[in-house]
Amino acid sequence: MRKLLVMKVFVSSVLTSILTIVFAAGLVVWRADAQTLSAKSSKRAMRARIATIFQETLKQGETRIELKDHSAVTALTFIPPTTEHVEEIRRYGKEAVPILADYLNRGSGFEKYIAMRFLGSIGGKSIINPLRRVVLDDPSPSFRATALLWLSAARWDLAAPLIRRAAREDSSPEVRRQAKAILRQH
Repeated sequence: MRKLLVMKVFVSSVLTSILTIVFAAGLVVWRADAQTLSAKSSKRAMRARIATIFQETLKQGETRIELKDHSAVTALTFIPPTTEHVEEIRRYGKEAVPILADYLNRGSGFEKYIAMRFLGSIGGKSIINPLRRVVLDDPSPSFRATALLWLSAARWDLAAPLIRRAAREDSSPEVRRQAKAILRQH
């Protein structure tokens, strides 16, 4: 009888332990899923906020002009982003780089300039590849020269080879001059 009682207590303890382990494992999985969803949600929120910042910046440069025939046109002037917007993007850090890199490949030229400005404010290693693509592949000398300026805000050991290459090989004399001026400053 005593053996049976000991066996029941043992089985009960084992079952309690197993249930505790299963519950704890379920809690860990649930928590990991919640964190993954939270990270995805956070990325979506950052993407949406950056899109809003771009829209607000572009909107600042819009002017409605009424013509003599009472029709209207909207003129666009480039206005750089506000200091507050630059600081907000800088605080996002390297997490914002892929989102900003998307703006280098699409949209208006104003969006490219704004994206390069924001990348420059982030600085560091993470901005090298997006700006490299502009320096090496963009058909516009103006965009290539601007990318060189912001690339010089990145880690110099990574940026310098691209800037030297542009100084030697870029098809535009203006871009080569810009690259040489940057190299002289460092």
